[in-house]
Amino acid sequence: MKALLPVVIMVTLVFTAGLSQADVVINEVMYHPSGDDGDDDLQWIELYNPGSQDVDVGGWILANHPLQGSIKSRDLVFPTGTVIPHDGYLLLVNDLDDGQDHDGEYFGTHWAVPAGVQVIEYGHDYPLLSLDRGGDDLHLSADGQKDTDVMWYGHGGEMGGGGASTVTAGSSLGRKPNGKDSGDPAADFVEFSHPTPGASNQSAPVSERSTWSKIKLLFR
Repeated sequence: MKALLPVVIMVTLVFTAGLSQADVVINEVMYHPSGDDGDDDLQWIELYNPGSQDVDVGGWILANHPLQGSIKSRDLVFPTGTVIPHDGYLLLVNDLDDGQDHDGEYFGTHWAVPAGVQVIEYGHDYPLLSLDRGGDDLHLSADGQKDTDVMWYGHGGEMGGGGASTVTAGSSLGRKPNGKDSGDPAADFVEFSHPTPGASNQSAPVSERSTWSKIKLLFR
């Protein structure tokens, strides 16, 4: 009986680690900002860890195409040491402080970052990850081979139909209830007229800017 103990412990550890990875979800997406041209500088993506453990997402990849080992130059690769705390968020923002094209349109003119939430700014003079207004797909992967989470909307990009509905300009797509992941984006995602980047989709809009931590993103 004692000889089986190490095996049982190993299986338990592997199973727990798998649950921890699977807990991270694409929780809210701003793909159609308001404004005359729906500036891509205002696009952002929120990840949420509803689990009971912190999750190290360093080296994970976010792409708007199925990965399956094929990584493109526009795909986001999270820096080593990036951690999403349990019941916490990570914000992926195209242009946080107008440092890209200095056009006066950037995340900070529309939303605040809640205290303690890490932010990855991924845009340059042009967005490396641009989400289509009519539809697209987002894939989160821990290894670049298979999806840890996926969502799609509108015409669905490479995923096709059956995704979440499109939203009006200025609204976001978010999971309701917060963090819900049944595997069916049409059922999990609804339109939020008051987006809540870095906070629960059931929370009131964040109205005041707080302290935040910005980390550098690597590209491949």
